[in-house]
Amino acid sequence: MATTRRGFIGGAAVAASVVASPSIAAPRASGKVRGPFVLTTWDFGPGANEAAWPILAGGGSSIDAVERSINHVELLPDEYWVGYGGVPNEVGETTLDATIFWGPRHDFGGVGCLKRVKKAISVARKVMEETQHSLIVGDDATRFAVRMGFEETSLTNLRSQEAWEKWAAKGERTDAFLPEPFAEDHLPGHDTVGSISVDAAGNLCVGCSTNGREFKIPGRVGDSPIPGAGAYGDQAVGGAVATGNGDVMMRFLPTYHTVELMRQGMPPDIAAATALKRITDKGYKFGGGIAAIAIDGTHGGAQVGWDDAGFSYSVRSASGNEQIWVSPKPA
Repeated sequence: MATTRRGFIGGAAVAASVVASPSIAAPRASGKVRGPFVLTTWDFGPGANEAAWPILAGGGSSIDAVERSINHVELLPDEYWVGYGGVPNEVGETTLDATIFWGPRHDFGGVGCLKRVKKAISVARKVMEETQHSLIVGDDATRFAVRMGFEETSLTNLRSQEAWEKWAAKGERTDAFLPEPFAEDHLPGHDTVGSISVDAAGNLCVGCSTNGREFKIPGRVGDSPIPGAGAYGDQAVGGAVATGNGDVMMRFLPTYHTVELMRQGMPPDIAAATALKRITDKGYKFGGGIAAIAIDGTHGGAQVGWDDAGFSYSVRSASGNEQIWVSPKPA
């Protein structure tokens, strides 16, 4: 069935005719920007991009820009899905997952189930830059962070504490024990922050950070720190970041798939939609989105399961910031 969606090319809105599968939302946005640039997902994208832009405008590195944009979100006092004060696990503790890719060396660092340290993306960068390892998890990730000079502190605030107390009072098991989502996805939204940047020297960096799913089983690690799942980048191609039901999405490495399709010549929006369709074709009913941008600044995204709620990303370049809704903007 042919449908008409809004797209963006060169900052101007245009209508694009696409063919929509009944199991996946059609790609909604595609455009091109001049580098340097930084892309960040969700409604906190504009603020995160503005925090990062002075680095890029001053000739700085994309790795510093990505770290700055994600730190901005990790430290927001009222953000429930990223950073401190975020979604607690089954026993009331907030833990963090994060990853960072550095294009020039195809290098990677990640942390999973990080406890009591606020800047997860910064710890992931230390894993990448200071060690030969790629992923460190749990209390050992916290010990590594402290060894690298990070402060150990509580990640709980009043909002997260009250959310856990309200849930715990019901005496329910975590929804992680529900059947796999082949009929319906019962999870609330997952606002993982993903950021992709190319600096004036042409260097690519990709990163993401999240608290994961609400009331998860202690020790759970989601898709964010898994290479090719929550984020992926290739210096010769570009990068992609994912958000949504990470327990489903990590089984398919959708950001790796997106980047590889871009390598073959697919535009970012079609590549992202194709990667998501591979998941829905297996029968999963879930909420998820991918935003991708090529090394030349061509960008786009796709989503599934959020037709009413919407999914957005923002791109900041020398011409300003543009927020792009991949699915209909909520009223």
